[in-house]
Parts: sequence; C-alpha cells; structure tokens
Amino acid sequence: MLGLERRIWLFLIVGIIFFSPVFIKAQSQSDTTTITLQEVALQAPKTETVQNKLPFSLSAQDLTSFQAIYQQLSLQEYLGSVPGLFTQNANNYAQDLRISLRGFGSRAAFGIRGVKIIVDGVPETTPDGQGQLDNIPLGLLKSFEVLRGPSASLYGNASGGVIYLNTLDKLLDKSVQFKVIFGSYGFQSYQLNTSLENEKTEALIHANRTQTNGYRKNSGFEQNLFNIKIKHLFTSQSSMQLQLNYTNSPIAEDAGGLTLEETEADRDQARQRNLDYNTYESIDHFKAGLRWQQNWGSQWDLDTYGFYSYRDFYGKLPFENGGIIDLNRNYFGFGSRLNYNLEEHRWQIGIETSSQQDQRDRYLNLKGIEGAQSFSQLESFRNLGIYILDEVQWKNLLLRTSLRYDDLSLGADSVFEDQKYQVLNPSIGLSYEIDLKQRLFVNFSSSFETPTLSELSSNPSGEEGLNLELNPSRALNYELGWKGLWAKTRIEANLFFIESSNEILPYELEAFPGRSFYRNTGATERFGFELSGIYKTKAWEVQASITQARFEFSKSESVEGNALPGIPNSQFFLQVGYLSPTDWKFQLTGESIGRFYADNKNSVQIDAYQKVRLQGGKTISLGSMEANLFAGINNLFNVQYFDNIRLNAFGKRYFEPAPGRNIFFGVSAGL
Repeated sequence: MLGLERRIWLFLIVGIIFFSPVFIKAQSQSDTTTITLQEVALQAPKTETVQNKLPFSLSAQDLTSFQAIYQQLSLQEYLGSVPGLFTQNANNYAQDLRISLRGFGSRAAFGIRGVKIIVDGVPETTPDGQGQLDNIPLGLLKSFEVLRGPSASLYGNASGGVIYLNTLDKLLDKSVQFKVIFGSYGFQSYQLNTSLENEKTEALIHANRTQTNGYRKNSGFEQNLFNIKIKHLFTSQSSMQLQLNYTNSPIAEDAGGLTLEETEADRDQARQRNLDYNTYESIDHFKAGLRWQQNWGSQWDLDTYGFYSYRDFYGKLPFENGGIIDLNRNYFGFGSRLNYNLEEHRWQIGIETSSQQDQRDRYLNLKGIEGAQSFSQLESFRNLGIYILDEVQWKNLLLRTSLRYDDLSLGADSVFEDQKYQVLNPSIGLSYEIDLKQRLFVNFSSSFETPTLSELSSNPSGEEGLNLELNPSRALNYELGWKGLWAKTRIEANLFFIESSNEILPYELEAFPGRSFYRNTGATERFGFELSGIYKTKAWEVQASITQARFEFSKSESVEGNALPGIPNSQFFLQVGYLSPTDWKFQLTGESIGRFYADNKNSVQIDAYQKVRLQGGKTISLGSMEANLFAGINNLFNVQYFDNIRLNAFGKRYFEPAPGRNIFFGVSAGL
C-alpha cells in the first residue's frame, strides 16, 4: 500500500495531468466564454467587507450552477471544498451530521457542537451551542460561507467557526417546480416548490418528503419538511424577511456502533443490542424567524432579527435505565446590530440575547417498551452578548478589531443555584495589500465553548441535576495567511495555531453501553496548513483544497502527546464541474481523508481512505415546461470506509460502516 502522503500527491498529480487540457483549452477561449470572479460582500463577517480583504480565513461558494444535480442527502455533499472542515455520519439520521472545523465539534455524538449554524441571518444553533441540520431545506440552498477558526468575538459560543447558509428568495426562471429523486437502499425524495412575486414581495414555498430504508439494518428514515420564506421591500431603504419552518420526522432508526470483528463479518448489520431495545428517534420541529433591515443613506444601516423554535424529541437508546428520552425544547432569541460605513472606516455595535428551556424526561427502556419514569428535570440556559467591531482602511492596510462580552447562566429545577459564566473575547486582524490581486493577513482571536444542556444532563453519577464538574473550554487562535484573486482564479493559503484548555470529549461507561458522557480532558494544541483555490469559466469550475494538520493533547495526565480522536491529520479535495452549451452538467468529486484515531489513548487507528462521486444531468424543454434529468454514483470505486466513528465507545464499538457504491437518479420539472 502506498503511504498517505504519496497517495495524496498521486491523486493531485493525476488530477492536474487529467485536467490540464481543460485549463489550456479554457484559457484559449474568447472572453465570451469566460467569467470574471468578482469580489462579493459576505454575510458571515458581519460587515460589507469583501472576501479578499478580510484578515482571517473564510470560504464562500455559490451553489446555483450545480444544485440541480445533487441528491440532497445531507449537507456533507456541499461542504467538502472547505479546508479544515471534516464531516461524518451522513447516513445515520438518528445522530445527524457530525461537523468539525479545525478539530472543534468532533466530540458530538449527535448534532453539531462548537460550530455556529446560521440560516438567512437567523441562528439555527441553540443558546447552549447545540445545532441540528434536519430542518434545513437542502433543495433551496443558494450559497454558503464558512468562517474558519474561533469566532466568539463575533458570534459568542462557537470555538470552531461559523457556517452561514443562504437560501433562495425565489425560484430561478420558473414559478412552480416538482422534483423526484430515487436512489439505492429505498431512497425517495419528493419536492414541490412554488414561487410568487410582485414588485415588492418575493415568496417561496417548499414542501419535501424524504424516506429511505438505510444501508444498514435498523437505519431507516422518514421526514416531512415544510418551509416558507417571504421577503418584502417596504422602501428602497427597508425590507423584512419572514421564515417559517416545520419538520416532522416520525422515525430515524439507529443501527449503533460495531466492533471491528463485527464489521468484517457483516458491514450492513445492526448492533444486536440496538435491535433488542428498538433504538430510534422521532422529532417535531417548528421555527419562526423575522429579520428587518433598514438603511439610512449609504452610511447607516440596522440589521435586526428575532426567532422562536420548538422541538419535541422522543428517542430510545440501547439500555434500560433512562433508555427512553422525551424532550420538549423551547428557545427564542433576539439580535440587532447597527453599522456605520465610510469608505475607509466601518464600525458596528451589536447585542444578542437568547433563552432556552428543556423539559427532559427519562423512562425505563424495557426491550423497546416504555417503562416507569426514572428522571424528570426542567433545564434552562440563557445568554446575553454585547460586542463592538471596528474596521479601518489606511493606504494598503486594513485593521479589524472586535470585542465581545457574554453573560451566560444555566441551571435545572433540581439545582439550588444557577451556574454562571462571564467571558470576554477579543480579536484583532491586519491585512496588507501587496498589489491589486494579493494580500497578506495575520490575526489573533479567542473563543469559548460551553457544554450543552444535553451533555450536562448526562450525569455519570446517575442522579438528577447537572454535571457541574463539566466546564466550558477556551481557545486562542493565531493565524497567518495569503489571498490572491485574479480574473478566473481565487487562492487562499494559511497557517494556524490554536491552544485550548478544558477540551470536552465523550466517553462511555460499562453500566450504560451506548450512552455518551462528557468530561474535560486538559489542554490541546492544533497546528495546521490550509490551501484552497477555485478556477472558474462559463464552462468549467475546478475547486481544490488541502489540509495538513496536527491536533494533540498538550497537557493531560494520561494522554499527553496523543492525537485528538476523530480528526484526520490530512485532507485533500478535488472537484471538477462542466457546463456544456447544450445544457449538459457534469461534476466529478474526489476526497482523500487521512488517518485518525478512535480513542484518546490512540490505541485504535482508522486508516486513510478515498472516495469519489460522479453526477450529471441534462436540461430539456418540453413546450412551456422545462425538465432536468440527472443521475449520480456515490463511492464510485466501492471503497470500504467508515461513515462515522463513535469516539471512546465502550467495548471497542467504534465503527459505523459507510455504504459501498450506490446510485441516485431523478427528474425535476418547472413551469
């Protein structure tokens, strides 16, 4: 077997050799067949500064060109180009997608940790730092932005960074669209989109039903999603945006983790204990969000949002005592920021507040039958954040500073006194313009990350209350980078070094096999190199990224010097897309994931693997109707790898096998 580095470079060299005729041909084409990459103002940085000037790492991508040929299985399909970002668990719908940014978020047994999720300006992440993606309409995604690295000075409780998703305001060139997708393992998706608009109002209604039997036994999934987005322009200076979302998932089965021996014997089997205890989850989720934007001339503007979310969760876990969870969650929030903009000076002040209440009840799981109540607790989490941001341009220099204060409190009705945290997080960044196309940047930032209420309520003592021995983690980020922007090419390279303390990681106990507990594991160090680029013409879009990093415990009694589990030491991504003049679309995506470990002790190594996806489609006109036929192959070369690794699992049940080669196909039609 070739070593990892040799495989990566072989993959890169082959890609360059294979696609070099494409570049040569594209470069020789006339200006009528090329596009120019434009500097665009982004949402995630909270100011209108264009991407290339920002003194920190940020990835942004427009998705509209190839959105029509995606399976829309999970957000994993879209985020692979982002350096430093690693995703797992795309096929276990009971646990949701795991996302880590520069190693933050890898601890999540379910949901998103350490990474803030924002959709159309409104937070999806709960006040305690827990996020979910099951209510996001993937079929409406227009673009995304990923702010990589500690971002607490802007967004509060987020050590890894921010994922900012933008959805369509209206359908493109049609008012009604129906889409059907079929795939392996009984995958079915039905979508209906309707777009309405007049001079001042745009409305988009989206309905989607998805179901699958799953690759493994006991991994089926059903979901119904309904989404409304209305954007109204009151005047040329003021607008309102309304979001309404309802998600119903009656069942998402959990096949559980396997030992290596079980995996080698039968990759698609479920853990027997998960079958015995009938493990699954069901959810009902509702969200309403309102965003108001107001301008006063060219210098002053106000951006304000408010939201309310309700989530009803019911789940069965593979153990008896407390193995059935009934959770009712209410959370809401408000935020506002005032901007002052001059050509060479921008500043912003903002306030954000949010509140969360979880009614958590546990019952005995008597081999799949609900037994007596064993636990009942009302938990709360509140946060108030105030920040100021200042950005000054002087000749070739741009200086950006920010400072944020957060006041947080959490508690439970069984706890006499709430736990309180007060944190102050500064950041400073400087970028230098070498010439009109290139910039150097350097920055320092800090962050914090609290344990979530779900993590705090997993009390290893088995008693009511919260595990108050679990403390927030802190991180300091140092970064040096370079950005280049030319007519058809954008490149970004950076070095980062992050020190963290009180890192939170999961573990399991023999008495509760399959249940995750959490503890602080000392200090860590993260050092890495990230390189990304995009080359784009009207016909071709080529993206590549490389991440080479080291994530290790720096101060810990038993694991000092060991690598952090669940985070690969290297990643390579290459994607080539082609848009033909005859309305054909093709996209080839290759990823190489380096080795990593399943446990803190580094006793179990997960080997490196590569996977390739090929998809394409053709748009045809049928009178007044336009149809798009598309198909794709996931895991083209049928590589055996693991879709998820359960970190520090008891009994060495770390492994959740990924599907082999599988297909999807579909059709969409619009009027």
